[in-house]
Amino acid sequence: MRDRYGHDDRRAWNRDWRRDTRYNWSNYRYRNRSVFHLPRYYAPYGWDYGYRRFSVGVMLSAPLFVEDYWIDDPWTYRLPEVYGPYRWVRYYNDALLVDVDSGEVVDVIYDIFW
Repeated sequence: MRDRYGHDDRRAWNRDWRRDTRYNWSNYRYRNRSVFHLPRYYAPYGWDYGYRRFSVGVMLSAPLFVEDYWIDDPWTYRLPEVYGPYRWVRYYNDALLVDVDSGEVVDVIYDIFW
């Protein structure tokens, strides 16, 4: 995946973003509950397994992280901007950071939505 300057951006994801007060999604959600109340999640066609709690390192099936499930504006939920092959993806009530080249989950926030 190329960054906005045309360079291949394969930096490892840094989970230290959670210490940055700009990304305090929990406090923001407490004050802005309606932002996190999303329409019902519909699993992709063919996904018959229901909800499974995925953790960092899990390889997802491609239909779970197609563009339809991307969180286009992570800042709306006080999540950090992504770079390179990473995309925030909604999975039921969770936000998963996925390397869309490999399908690997590199970060997770459970129960961010309802």
